[in-house]
Amino acid sequence: MTFDTDTRTDLAHRGRIAQQILREAGALAQGYFLNQDRVSVSTKGTQDWVTNVDVEIEALIRDRLHAAFPGDVVLGEEDGQSAGSAQDTMWIVDPIDGTTCFMLGIPQWCVVLAYVQQAEPVVAAIYDPMADDMYSALSGQGALLNGAPIACARAQTVSEGLISVGASHAGDPAKSAEFMAGLVADGGMYLRIGACALGLCYVASGRLLAVYEPLVSPWDDLAGMLIVREAGGRTNPYPATIITNQRHPVLASAPSIWPSVKGLI
Repeated sequence: MTFDTDTRTDLAHRGRIAQQILREAGALAQGYFLNQDRVSVSTKGTQDWVTNVDVEIEALIRDRLHAAFPGDVVLGEEDGQSAGSAQDTMWIVDPIDGTTCFMLGIPQWCVVLAYVQQAEPVVAAIYDPMADDMYSALSGQGALLNGAPIACARAQTVSEGLISVGASHAGDPAKSAEFMAGLVADGGMYLRIGACALGLCYVASGRLLAVYEPLVSPWDDLAGMLIVREAGGRTNPYPATIITNQRHPVLASAPSIWPSVKGLI
């Protein structure tokens, strides 16, 4: 996308507000994380958990967004889409990406916020409260970590670092197994990052070479995909529409190894 001056100014404003909201939300979530007696858990299905913190954090983010941008539509993981004619332009919220890690006391979770226009993310903010790391990006303006520019790794082969590989019982587990087998055969190593958005941030900052998740929702990956692209990395295409919330795979990598990791799927 290309933007005129007024639009770039608007997106920059949205980016600043998004980061302010996530810092407030992250501080609240961190308080719960450090006091697990205050966390209650219920299940939405197999390996699909929700806590009282997810619900409270999403409500806070929605309230702050509606106060700052009264006419905007908001889509959240826990409470669906707010009233309005979305047409694939909206805020997308994941209050706690990595809920399972959060409720088990594993510091591998984050708070995620993206603004999409015509189903394409143009503003992204992902906050890791435990590390006090704020990853952000505006379309066409690069990616940042705590205000400083970041870039994907310069690796030429998959053997030069680590790749995060996810799996889902709701999808085809064999796809992840085949990906891992092919990666190891090519000299690579894998691990699992418990939050898709955080894994994508690690690709953007050069900590990981790539991320593959076979089945995710828009709130899991859109913000991170923009950050990866703005850091010089490659990803699969954005989903054609957000309105259906259809789950889909995500693949992102450092630029030079994109053909290699894409060939593993």
